Amino acid sequence: MEQNQTKTYEEISNQFEEFCKTKGIVAKFKLAFANMAESTRQQKEADKKAFEEVKRQSAENNAEFTEFLHTKGFKAKVKLVIENIKKGAKESKEKVRQQIEASKHRKPVATEYSASELSREFNAFLKAKGLDEKYVVEVLEENND
Repeated sequence: MEQNQTKTYEEISNQFEEFCKTKGIVAKFKLAFANMAESTRQQKEADKKAFEEVKRQSAENNAEFTEFLHTKGFKAKVKLVIENIKKGAKESKEKVRQQIEASKHRKPVATEYSASELSREFNAFLKAKGLDEKYVVEVLEENND
């Protein structure tokens, strides 16, 4: 970005110097309009390239929709939609199966904690937050016999 700004400043400086050296008001206007036309053409080219890149990325990100747009005929479009629904259902089943498998392999969460475990966890949390010098937590177990 810095290099482009430097280039732009140099171009503007050069154009201004040329404008100042040009003799006659008509010649100055012709030069100014020629410079504006060139600048507009360059900006249009840059915008066109940026638009094409966005269009290409959009087509990649929405491949199914792009395919739908390029499909000719009503029957072909309906067939494509049905195929995509079937494909989505199949992928959904696979994702659910993977999630179930992943949940089977997770460590069970401990439901019983001892007072010493809780104290250790709280103090580790305080240490992670940089508060271990200022605070210490001690958990005491209460007997309700």
